Parts: sequence; structure tokens; C-alpha cells
Amino acid sequence: MKTLISLLFILIGFSGTAQSFDTQLITDEVNVPWGIDWLPNGDMLITELDGQLFRLSSDNLTEIRGTPKVVAEGQGGLLDVKVHPDYAVNGFIYLSYSKAMGDKESTTAVVRGKLSKNAFIESAEVFRAEPASITRHHYGSRIIFDKEGYLYVSVGDRGNRDENPQALNNHCGKIHRMNDDGSVPSDNPYNGNPIAMQTIYSYGHRNPQGLTLNPFTGEIWEHEHGPKGGDEINIIKPKVNYGWPVISYGVNYNGTSFTDLTEKEGMAQPELYWVPSIAPSGMDFVSSDRYGDMKGDLLVGSLKFSYLNRCVMEGDKIVREDKLLEGIGRVRVIRQGPDGFIYLGVEGKGVLKLVVN
Repeated sequence: MKTLISLLFILIGFSGTAQSFDTQLITDEVNVPWGIDWLPNGDMLITELDGQLFRLSSDNLTEIRGTPKVVAEGQGGLLDVKVHPDYAVNGFIYLSYSKAMGDKESTTAVVRGKLSKNAFIESAEVFRAEPASITRHHYGSRIIFDKEGYLYVSVGDRGNRDENPQALNNHCGKIHRMNDDGSVPSDNPYNGNPIAMQTIYSYGHRNPQGLTLNPFTGEIWEHEHGPKGGDEINIIKPKVNYGWPVISYGVNYNGTSFTDLTEKEGMAQPELYWVPSIAPSGMDFVSSDRYGDMKGDLLVGSLKFSYLNRCVMEGDKIVREDKLLEGIGRVRVIRQGPDGFIYLGVEGKGVLKLVVN
């Protein structure tokens, strides 16, 4: 049942002054919250990795029926949720998930639909990554809209690093840009290219589980899992190759090397990389005034080390990092709500709100 807890954490800032934080439990009835967004009336939508979509209204958590069937294996399941920026006009909600393709294969797909009371209706597929794979990992998959209303979807390399990320004839290991119905914008970088998937915006990615819009600059920021070491934060630009697996700051999980290169002409360097890996998931900028001098900073969740990573920004540069809420658990999703508060989805704990003492 829903309860309210208050956990005190201390962040010692770069200036040496102490800033204290509480977390308030919003709901513990979602075990692995993967995606969070809000309806215009303030209701929160939450995806559960196992395949459920929930609506949290005041103290009432309701499951939404009619969502797509997911492959809830490995890293697969019901992934992100995004409310259309013109929801008040069109009523569209987007869901990304791992979709079964035949008996053994699966892929990353995105559907959009509408809510009718507690049902997801008029569901239509707007994106499906090709090729499908027998693996059950590296699906991606975050959804955002930019300030012009274009839809972006991140897709992982599905574990096929030697073929997918550097090839333009597949969707895997890419960031994709679409109109809100899944059609291809006329100014997409590979529109009309006979050998490329027309929705590709950038490529050379491994497993992007963080995607957000910088509200101050309009730039798209992304993070992705490296192998053993080499997690990255990138600013996403059209037609840019982000290097995976030709360049990397990581190694194989058994410690052996798969590349001797950390940089190469024509391949972008990350804004930040982590060695060892922190296993990043979820990210958002702080744009409200509720957190003092954190306004403008970027927050990233760590699955591996169970903390909230604060990337302190100066302009569009990360100048230092602070660890917040150490030991909080596997932070899966981070979103700033319409009320200006930061909400965290933590595996095994539910959804928490970050507040300042």
C-alpha cells in the first residue's frame, strides 16, 4: 500500500556547503518503473517493465488495459511512455516496448494510442526496428519530442556490435527522428538515401537508455551503456557517428580488448564517459527553481552503484560530478514533473519525489 517515507541524504557540494535532501515515496506499487510522464491534468503515467501501464491520480493507482503484449525477458518489457506535447488537442500517448517477432525473435517498437477511461485504445504502430533479433538485451529505448514537435526514439544495437551500429541499412544502434505519426521528415539527414533507413538521425550507439531535451538550448542529450567501462553522455547531432564499436573507452566483460582506439577522425567524442561503468539509465535537466543552484544541471541514474549522478553544467559543458542519494537503489528513470519536482523510478522501491530540506 502507499506510504510516505522520508530518507535524509547529504550532498557535500564543491563549495563545501552542505545541502540536504529528502525523498518522498509516491507509490511503491510499481516494482520496476521504467518510464514516467504526465497528463495535462497532473495524472502520472508509469510503465512497469513486466508490461503494465499505470495511471496515478492523487492516491489512486489504476492499471490501464489494452497496452501491447511485451516480451518481458532479459532487458525487454514495457519501456518508455511519452505524452504528445499537443495531447490536449490530439490525445496521443506513445509507448515503446520489446515486441515479439515470430517464435524467438523480438525488436524495439513504438505504438501510439489514446486513453478512454482505463483503456488504451486506437493503438497503432509508428515505429518498428529492423532487423529483429533472438537476443533479449540492448533494446534502448527512450522517447522524446523536440521543440519543433519531432519524435525521437533510441534503439540499442541488440548485442550485434559488429554489424548493426555502423551500418545504415538497419535501425539498431541508432537515434531515430520522425514526424509524430512515424513518417519521415523531409529534412532528415538520410531522407532519400537508397541504402539507409530513412528515420536515422545519428548512429554508432550501443544501448541508449537516456534521452532528453535540454530545455535551455533545445539540444538533444543522450547517454548509453558501454561494455566494461566506457558509458557515455553525448549531445546528439544529425548524421554524426558516435563511434561504437570502432572507438570506445571500455573493454569486453572478460577484460579483453575489442578495439585499441578511443578516438578517430569522423567520430564524435563523448561529453563525458565513465570508467568503471556506472550503468546509466534515465536522465533529465533541472529547469525549475526548487533545487537552488542545481538549476541547469543534468541528472543521471546509476543502476550499478545505486545513486543519482549530478552533472554540474556551465553552458553546455559538464564541469564536475556529484553523487547524490548514495545507496538509494537502482535508479531507472528520472523526470522533472510539471510541478517542478524531480521524480525517480527506483527498482524495487517504486516512484520517489526529490525534495530539499
